[in-house]
Formats: sequence, C-alpha cells, structure tokens
Amino acid sequence: MKGNVVHHEHRIGFIVIRDENGEFAVAELLGSYDVERGDVVSGELQTSGGGTLFNETQDESMDVFMKGYGLSEQDAISYILRTH
Repeated sequence: MKGNVVHHEHRIGFIVIRDENGEFAVAELLGSYDVERGDVVSGELQTSGGGTLFNETQDESMDVFMKGYGLSEQDAISYILRTH
C-alpha cells in the first residue's frame, strides 16, 4: 500500500502517513532518514510492530515501528501529542 507523509515530528522521530484509503498511520523511525512532508512511502501501512517502509521519493528503505493504523487525522495527532 502507498501513502503520503503528512507530518514528521523530528523531536521524537515519528511520521504520520495518509494511505490510499484516506486513513492515517503513525510510524516511529528507527534510524536517521531523510523524510519530508509529501514524500510517497510504500509498504505494510496497516499493521502494528516492526517493519520496513520504502520512501519512493527519496529512494530509501526505512526501518520503522508501526504505532497505529486505520486512524483519523485527529487520532493520529492526539497519539503524537500524548507521546511528547
């Protein structure tokens, strides 16, 4: 599945991705990756736990820990705010 990065919280290394269905996923980046708002990423967005996403815009594989999926935009934002 593909999605677009809609938010990158640099301080805690989290990104929010809007998938093809219009739902949102929250992923923790497990490394230093060049991720920008608007980047297209692909992989298992609708899962929990460790995995790899591919940033098609930057041509880079990223190790991530999927924190949540199938979220509304407000739920994704609330999740990040609780994590600060």
